[in-house]
Amino acid sequence: MMSPRKILTVLLICVLAAASLFVSGCAENGTDGGDANDSEIESEIISIDDIAEVNWEWSGLFENETANQSNIIYSERYTISFAKDGVYSIKADCNSGSGSYILEGNDLTIEPGVITLMYCGSDSLDSQYLSLLASVTTVSMDNDQLVFGIGENGERMVFVKEK
Repeated sequence: MMSPRKILTVLLICVLAAASLFVSGCAENGTDGGDANDSEIESEIISIDDIAEVNWEWSGLFENETANQSNIIYSERYTISFAKDGVYSIKADCNSGSGSYILEGNDLTIEPGVITLMYCGSDSLDSQYLSLLASVTTVSMDNDQLVFGIGENGERMVFVKEK
């Protein structure tokens, strides 16, 4: 029998995944003139060869609305790697999983996949990490760092190559 905490965790992940799919299906695909961040993200077309076969560690989160920059202390606990066949593998603290992705130019969609659902502790960023990955819309490279654009609010996840 699953504990109530595990059941709530599973439900939260399912709700977040469903919400991100709903929101991405309702998003407009027009341009609004853009801003400086848009030109950064769209500056160079990303090839799968640029990002595949590398284990990327989540090193930072930039939030435009609050102008916060968060550095991820235990970046080795939050990783993603892309295979050239359209499959990604992730580590989200004490959980791991995989799924499929679609890369078209600088547009990146990380499809919900299968993942273990262990409780990693109250200090874990696993839920935030998984929620952000489900909202990725773009990808770019900046000084050997992988940068994911999140939704339309200008948030960015930054990844570095595994040490």
